[in-house]
Amino acid sequence: MAETGAAGHRELRSDAHRNRERVVEAAVAALHREGLAVPMATIAAEAGVGVGTLYRHFPTRDDLLEELTLRSFRLMVDRLAHAREAGGTATEVLRVFLRAVIADRDDMVLPSTGGPAVPGKAARAVQAELHRAIRDVLDRGAADGTVVRDVAVSDIAWLGATLAQPGRPGAAWERICFRLLDTYLAGLGTP
Repeated sequence: MAETGAAGHRELRSDAHRNRERVVEAAVAALHREGLAVPMATIAAEAGVGVGTLYRHFPTRDDLLEELTLRSFRLMVDRLAHAREAGGTATEVLRVFLRAVIADRDDMVLPSTGGPAVPGKAARAVQAELHRAIRDVLDRGAADGTVVRDVAVSDIAWLGATLAQPGRPGAAWERICFRLLDTYLAGLGTP
């Protein structure tokens, strides 16, 4: 029987946790391949679980999409925190962060790359956390002189979304993305 955690929520048994993770991974891949209308049965089959197992973890399509979006925003928050901890100028922080976003492109489902609109309160809260952290980096860049242009958080979000389109395979695509990123970041310091 599953144990109850400190917050009073049931913790998943290890096999249930593995099934949930397989569903999430399969859903990300299926959504990138077939779009938001991919049948739930397709996701379950690709995860190697029954449809009932999928619905036990995610009672509705919206629940699954919320989880995928939430995880994607959390991943980006973690990537930006890591980039900030590494130090350097604001543009270096943005470079490290956006290179990680490009590398993670096939693991994320975001509104700006063909995913659903930010559906729920939890995903919106993490998205707002990410936007605040990006704003802090941009403000730091204004203070350290590496960002002299008027740049909005949405500019950085759209840059990341443009460069991190899922399903673009190969080292050649990454080199193009990194070159475009470097060009953009260099332009932030040019009046």
